[in-house]
Amino acid sequence: MTLLLGLDVGTTAIKALLFDPAPGRAVAIAQVPTVIRYPGEGRSEFDPGELWSGVAAAVREVLAGREAAEVAGVAVASMGEVGVPLDGAGEPCYPAITWFDRRTEEFLSWWEQQIGVERTYQITGQVLHHMYGALKLQWLRRHEPGVWARVRRWLSVEDYITWRLAGVAATDHSVAGRTLLFDQERATWSEDLLAATGVPRSLMPEAVASGTAVGAVTATAAAVTGLVAGTPVVAGGHDHLVGALAAGAARPGVLLDSAGTAEGILLTVKGYAPTAALFQAGFSTYRHVVPEHFVVVAGQHGAGGLITWLIDRLYGGDGGTRPYAQALADAEAVPVGAGGLFCLPHLRGSRVPERDLRSRAAFVGLVDGHGRGHLLRAALESLGYWLKESIDVLRDATGFDVQQLVVIGGATRSPLWMQIKADCTGLPLAIPQLPEAVALGAALLAGVGAGIYADAPAAAAAVQRPTLAAEPNPATVAQYARGRAVYRQLYPQLRDINRAILSLAEGPDGIRLA
Repeated sequence: MTLLLGLDVGTTAIKALLFDPAPGRAVAIAQVPTVIRYPGEGRSEFDPGELWSGVAAAVREVLAGREAAEVAGVAVASMGEVGVPLDGAGEPCYPAITWFDRRTEEFLSWWEQQIGVERTYQITGQVLHHMYGALKLQWLRRHEPGVWARVRRWLSVEDYITWRLAGVAATDHSVAGRTLLFDQERATWSEDLLAATGVPRSLMPEAVASGTAVGAVTATAAAVTGLVAGTPVVAGGHDHLVGALAAGAARPGVLLDSAGTAEGILLTVKGYAPTAALFQAGFSTYRHVVPEHFVVVAGQHGAGGLITWLIDRLYGGDGGTRPYAQALADAEAVPVGAGGLFCLPHLRGSRVPERDLRSRAAFVGLVDGHGRGHLLRAALESLGYWLKESIDVLRDATGFDVQQLVVIGGATRSPLWMQIKADCTGLPLAIPQLPEAVALGAALLAGVGAGIYADAPAAAAAVQRPTLAAEPNPATVAQYARGRAVYRQLYPQLRDINRAILSLAEGPDGIRLA
């Protein structure tokens, strides 16, 4: 038997999946929680050693009772904007700052003034944001000069796990694009941006197309993972894009909703076109995990993360045994419209369509008759409204007429959430029944690098993909259209209030805010 191993190093969990190419389906899955550290106000980090130990544990578990020699290749998919600084000995010299950590916001004005947001977009395809790797490097240089002096490599999470597996410094084009230092047109590191930011080229790994074999599992990695030394290690990619491959949505003309801790809608296109319309709408565009293809992306950072945040606080979840089923049952018991309660889901600011990273979340319309279920339902409905708004903006910017939405991610486990998406957007949903789409997509890329498949489209075509559907209810669609008219007023009405709140925290006598 030939098996392929895909790894998904995500914000909430680390997953390992074994895929059997013969029937085209997963045969084993393992998962361990991702540990997030909160060292101070507004700060959050991953311990690189814990990320690697989590990967090793998941691999050992998924291989239990199987012949590791059957694994023909392994690839890693990961969150895109988190990086690990390594010293001269190849060891981490600082924690990995999360993508939602806000400490790097101080460099946004520098980018605007010294480089320019439009120039940045033309080179990188990315709308300026504090989460990108380049700003983390700038923060280290300014605030941790002792650490900066020791840094010899900067590896995104995918690259770091590849480093631990194979001892090679390599990245793929899609994750390289999330550093804010990658030239999308030329598929190489931007000498202009490296020079402007003072980041040495030597820190950055070799960038290759997803599905490229970059090395082999070392004896050291084999000893801790259970893999066989010499197993090919293949470049993976940015998690949302890798999930699109598994879902069969990494082809032009298909719109994917990847709904996990963060949510993104993705449209695959054939050429790099960072147009003014996309820039103004706040859409990123960068290289896909399918070579010579690009993706147009809108993100909502507070999607599943908002729901988890609410459940933890309303239901006392301890981070490992959150009562999702009870919380969603409570939300389902509440009628459409959440009893007149509305939510602005900007727990981590807003990208599309408001492009206001300083915006804050809010519940509006609370009365004493509302309970936990109302709060959960209002949050779910707000994410449905966001999805509809984002699709409309994408349609206006590209002319793409959306007829169906393919949905993957943790949100698909909730029929309620899927129905809310269908009813808020008025679109039928196709929900591929894939166990862990991102890890599965990584396994497919491993198959490309190992020579099992000719290319990424061939790998995607080999997957058994039973699909569920969620059809919009016309009556509920009409109700949500009326609700959306109220939702669209929340941000403009709260914008100045939020800015006034934030101003209280600025200046030498500022009020301490969460």
